[in-house]
Amino acid sequence: MMKNDSLQILLIEDSLEDADLLQEFLENADQTSWKVTVVEKLRLALEQLHCHSFNVILSDLSLPDAHGLETITQLHAAAPTLPIVVLTSLKDEAIALEAVRQGAQDYLVKGQINTHAVIRSIRYAIERSQMQQVMHQQSVAIAASSEGIAILDTQWNYVYVNEAYAKIYGYKDSSLLLQTNWTIHYDPTQQARLSAEIERSLQQRRFWRGETVGHKCNSQPFDQELSITLLPEGGTVCILRDISDRKRTEAAMQEALQQARELHRLKSQFITMVSHEFRTPLSVILVATESLKRYAHQWTPEKNQIRYNHIIGGVQRMTELLNDMLVMNRSGEHQTKFNPIPLNLENFCQELIATLTTSEHPIIFEIQGNSQQICLDPIVLQLILTHLLCNAIKYSIDGGRVMFDLIFAPEQVTFSIRDEGIGIPLEDQDKLFIPFYRGSNVGNLAGTGIGLAIVKQCVERCQGVINVTSQVNQGTLIIVTLPIALVEQIHDQDPGN
Repeated sequence: MMKNDSLQILLIEDSLEDADLLQEFLENADQTSWKVTVVEKLRLALEQLHCHSFNVILSDLSLPDAHGLETITQLHAAAPTLPIVVLTSLKDEAIALEAVRQGAQDYLVKGQINTHAVIRSIRYAIERSQMQQVMHQQSVAIAASSEGIAILDTQWNYVYVNEAYAKIYGYKDSSLLLQTNWTIHYDPTQQARLSAEIERSLQQRRFWRGETVGHKCNSQPFDQELSITLLPEGGTVCILRDISDRKRTEAAMQEALQQARELHRLKSQFITMVSHEFRTPLSVILVATESLKRYAHQWTPEKNQIRYNHIIGGVQRMTELLNDMLVMNRSGEHQTKFNPIPLNLENFCQELIATLTTSEHPIIFEIQGNSQQICLDPIVLQLILTHLLCNAIKYSIDGGRVMFDLIFAPEQVTFSIRDEGIGIPLEDQDKLFIPFYRGSNVGNLAGTGIGLAIVKQCVERCQGVINVTSQVNQGTLIIVTLPIALVEQIHDQDPGN
């Protein structure tokens, strides 16, 4: 205590001799300035506590209006943060010890008091009271913390758990965790890893922090962050955070980043593809045009017609590319229309085959089931079959047949197209319908990678399904199944009939 400090002391003593003696002891202590207020009864002391501020209470246990622990109980209730030093006779020393356990900070035995003992006791009482207040504030803060906080003994058993810690693990009452072992929240693999990492870190730095997966009381796993600090007297403090939301956010951000990268890759691939696919027919058109400009007057009509055919073919190729990209754009914006009309599927397929078949790649067409007129959108159907048949021909590099089966069933129609071409590697098969994606074994074969994406979108527009089976160098089988409505059913449902 500083020399100029002034302490307010409330002395409760019904013996005037004892009160005078205590004041004399305080006056002999020249390190501190004292102001002593003396009262003889507990009632008067409670009035003083209500009206004035004090730093410490010195109280006899035997008063005219209170005796024993009752005195301490009432004083502590009136001033719970004020330190109390009990004055007792030798024969009441046991009661004095109980009073300390009930909230008093120290006691003095009358007849054994001197200046040094009084000063020491007052100082100790004030310091202990201040420490208790700080500890109480810390305890309240820990209990109210949103972070899970637990104290574990040297055997990693819980000796203290705040409500947040218990709540993170799904317990309604923190007492349910007391004396249980910390390892109950982790599977054996996690236990082994954590034990090794934590023990090594605590030995080196007395501290460990890391992430792991724990299990709630209902066995549900969740991501958590742990901070573990070794206590000087043994045991550890564990701070627990549930980071499941953070992990989900991080995963979503990673997924968004990956999607952005994939979009950038597809954009670059698209630009490269468009540049390549348009450059070839444009080059053909340019060469044919220059040739006609220079030599048309010298060539025969037949030779000139060949150049004209090159120009027409180039224009048709670019038109097909543009149409495919327009279809992709409309599908992406959900603008693709579906307008079913009565179709003779047998004639429809045969007319399409006639435009695509070549001597190198014959298309073998077969019909199964009872052929009948049904309702489908011819534009959408032509997109599906044209792309599938063209792919079957294109990727049959060394020739080979293309088998095309049309299979009728009561409520659906199936188109089966099998080739004997290069096939599709297994690792590429789950990516076939991604726009601009091409198999890793296509080599220098021309293509945009949007044909199957268009087929997939058209099949879904018809509420159908598509399945692909393929083996490298063995060929590919693609089966498209579409639900159908017979013409008679459409007419029956038409309110105009």
